[in-house]
Amino acid sequence: ELARRIGKSRCWTVVYPDGCKDINDVLTRFGPESVRSVIANAKPFPIHGLFGADNYFAEVNDKYHNGTGRGLSTGLNALDEIYTVKPGQLTVVTGWPSHGKSNLVDQICVNMAMKYDWRFLMASFENPPAEHVIKLAEIFMDKPFYNGLTPRLSEENLKVAMDWIKDHFLFLDVSNGGTGLDSIIQRAQAAVSRMGIRGLILDPYNYIETDKIGSETENINSMLTKVNGFAKGNDVHTWFVAHPAKAQREGMELPVPDGMSISGSMAWWAKSDCGLTVYRQTDNVLVKTWKMRWRSVGKLGRAFLDYNAVTGRYADCAVQQININY
Repeated sequence: ELARRIGKSRCWTVVYPDGCKDINDVLTRFGPESVRSVIANAKPFPIHGLFGADNYFAEVNDKYHNGTGRGLSTGLNALDEIYTVKPGQLTVVTGWPSHGKSNLVDQICVNMAMKYDWRFLMASFENPPAEHVIKLAEIFMDKPFYNGLTPRLSEENLKVAMDWIKDHFLFLDVSNGGTGLDSIIQRAQAAVSRMGIRGLILDPYNYIETDKIGSETENINSMLTKVNGFAKGNDVHTWFVAHPAKAQREGMELPVPDGMSISGSMAWWAKSDCGLTVYRQTDNVLVKTWKMRWRSVGKLGRAFLDYNAVTGRYADCAVQQININY
């Protein structure tokens, strides 16, 4: 955790003599010269390099006997069957406007903050921070914020929610600019150091200013490479929300989009670790996974969730549908 926050290049590791739990034990049991020896023999924290296979035998052996382990729960049982959250990965979320993709990401963040004490940086360009706090408070308390809706959040409810949100969420305010990708990553890096964030939300991608290095495909590929580098270098799971291109309707129905439907580039499919589609139906919301790089994290499939439009809150459907058309 120290290396993640202050930089691997600044960290060294030491090995204490048998029976010593810290450097003070070394001092009291073996004296100052042993302390000097322990520090003098510290090894640089590994960053990059080439290693023999034997360097990974312990990890391979552990996976053989204990399994790879799934990612962390989203807090939605039906969704956990096809998608879990691993630190350092990139999830791309797509879906038609107003189908609830941003709300689903918010719900996952609230659930993980409650269950695992994760902290998040919200770069939500379509939501002013105050409005985003309101949405998170509604999900957290499962009550509407605005007057005229019942049962409305009480002032005491709101204080509890805001105190909790303060401890778990930072907000990137871009009302005065600052939507360049390098600037966003720089501030996200600061949020890792300052607050120890474990999640970053970029919503939606078309607000982000990137280097104009060539074609749209090249720009998107470069952008996703940088975001992936930040996520993996800091063990921060990153959710990237991206709208699909203009729809070709199938009769009166909108098709269910996937990574190939996102405007701009196939890089969305290639560079993501996980891909989700959120598709609102008449009586529930379909969540479809179209990319899953690691079998331990999830699988290609679909889940059905109930959605409360008053509070923006998701919940498991009582009955999961089976529909081969999806």
